[in-house]
Amino acid sequence: MSLKNWTKKALSFGLAATMLVGCSGGNGGSASGGEGDKTAKKYKIGVLEVALNDESTNRAEYFKDYIGPEYNCEFMFSEAITDLEAALTFLENAADAGCDAIINYYPIKDNTEQLVMKAADLGLVFVENGGRGKANDEVYAAKYDNFAGGFQADQPNTGALFKEWMEKNIDTSAEHGYLIATGGAYQGNDQQTQISLNMLSALEELYGLTFEQTKEALYQSSAPIEAKNDKNIPVYCYPGMTNQNGWLEGLTAALQSGKYDYILTAPNVIGNIGTAVSELETAMKKDFTWIGFGTFGDALTKSITTKDSFGNQTLSMSTVKFTSIVSAMAFAKVYNNLTGHNDVNIVSDGTAVNLFRMNAVTSPEQLEAMSSWDKKDRWVADIDFVNSLITERGGAKTNEELQANIYKLDYDTIAARLGTK
Repeated sequence: MSLKNWTKKALSFGLAATMLVGCSGGNGGSASGGEGDKTAKKYKIGVLEVALNDESTNRAEYFKDYIGPEYNCEFMFSEAITDLEAALTFLENAADAGCDAIINYYPIKDNTEQLVMKAADLGLVFVENGGRGKANDEVYAAKYDNFAGGFQADQPNTGALFKEWMEKNIDTSAEHGYLIATGGAYQGNDQQTQISLNMLSALEELYGLTFEQTKEALYQSSAPIEAKNDKNIPVYCYPGMTNQNGWLEGLTAALQSGKYDYILTAPNVIGNIGTAVSELETAMKKDFTWIGFGTFGDALTKSITTKDSFGNQTLSMSTVKFTSIVSAMAFAKVYNNLTGHNDVNIVSDGTAVNLFRMNAVTSPEQLEAMSSWDKKDRWVADIDFVNSLITERGGAKTNEELQANIYKLDYDTIAARLGTK
């Protein structure tokens, strides 16, 4: 079902106003924020969060204090959203509060259509931190006028970072057991699916083992499951998130069994389980090796820079992303839609999913080199970068150009501009 009349219904005044007053052209925005075009039409954007953590705090600061003043935008943030009903309620509340658009960080493919349709009914542009799959393929293909598409990590690349670390660092001559926290993979979360898949694949190749069930059946299980295999290597897949009742208790109970000394976490739970892991290690006198997805912030810094009771780095490896890049992508896709340039969000077979790449971090020194980035006055995604994604500011005119501009902002480019401490 296409919503070709949605723009006329919800945006006619906004587009007319924008065409009259315009936005500042080219890359003339202030690199420090706060000096944007005051004549631009003001938009209000709701941000639907699935968890409240270092990343969401960083994102809120970037949106409110940096993007908001530059583009004459206001932002409204949800509490942690854990189910579809709560997500739909937030959309209603956002519309009542005068929002023009929603940036959704609750990416479950089965929910995409309901959320996009609800947003359309409320006159809201909608973009999701998620990708295209079987459950939502028709939504992406339909080119809904209010749908700005998806944005996410280059997920196969993210998963491969974990597999590469495991292949280089696991000693198969010693006895080990593996607890894999698969997070929302069972709900279709692309990132956690790829990380879980790569972890299981690494174990297959390291040990030359064969699982009794397919890897898909293991990471798609909504209940904890032993990944039985022909080498009798203890592998336990543990789904769910920290905001679900009993999740942490279940994780610690599994570790207390003594079967597992490797903790492999696909969701971002570093700030939630670090204390529990440390206490168990001390109480059990068992050396745990932990790798897991993370993001810049106090929790990651503490876990990378502190030693456990055995004198080892508490967290051996994580993958980090620059929150401002992801936020800039989401904002640009929404802003392009609001200002009449949704064609930038469209590719030949439907609505686009745009990608960013993550980096692995394995040492305090490496983390220190990046620790001064993505903070106030040192945002990785500065105004020049954001403008390169926004047609109204003289930026990308096609999705291919938008994607190319995202990939141009790599580690070397950032280091050349921001340097290190």
